[in-house]
Amino acid sequence: MPPDALAAALTQAGGDAAPEDAQALAELAGGSVGEAFRLTNLDGLKLYAAITGLLSTLPRLDRPRLLALAETGAGRGAEAQFDLILTLLDLFLTRLARAAATRTLPPEAAKGEAEALTRLAQHPHAARHWAEAAQSLSARARKGKAVNLDPAALLMDMVLKLEETAGTLAPR
Repeated sequence: MPPDALAAALTQAGGDAAPEDAQALAELAGGSVGEAFRLTNLDGLKLYAAITGLLSTLPRLDRPRLLALAETGAGRGAEAQFDLILTLLDLFLTRLARAAATRTLPPEAAKGEAEALTRLAQHPHAARHWAEAAQSLSARARKGKAVNLDPAALLMDMVLKLEETAGTLAPR
C-alpha cells in the first residue's frame, strides 16, 4: 500500500500513526497494515532510527549505542522487541545491499539513513558482502534463538560481525 492508504488503513484498524510517519511506516512495513501495526505498537520507527544511528558509525562502532540497543531487546518480556530488532536489522542490511547493487537509494525510513547507506555502499561489490552478512546473521539469529542464547549477547555479536564486514569494505 502507498503511504496515505497505509496510514488510513492503520487508523481504521485502531492504530495510531502520525501523518509524518506514513512514508517511513510504508517503507519498513512493505505496505503491510499488519506489519505497520506491529511497528507502531512496538516503537518500530524509534528502533529503526536507533539501528540506523548505530550502523551509521561503522566501521568504528559506537559501543555504548550498541549496548543500549542490546539492552532494549533483552530481559523478561522483551521478546517482541528482540524479534522486531532482528527484523529491522535484516531490513537495514537488505536496503544497504540493494543500494550498493543498484546505486540508488530507497526513500529514507529514518533520519540519516541515506547518508549511512551511501557511505557503507560506496562500491557495487559491497552489495555481495552486505547480502552475505545479512544471510549469515539471519542464520545466526535463528540458531541463537533456538538454543536460547542471551538476546543482548546475540545482538552484540551480530553487530560486531557487521563492524568486521564494514572494516573490510572501508577505504584504506
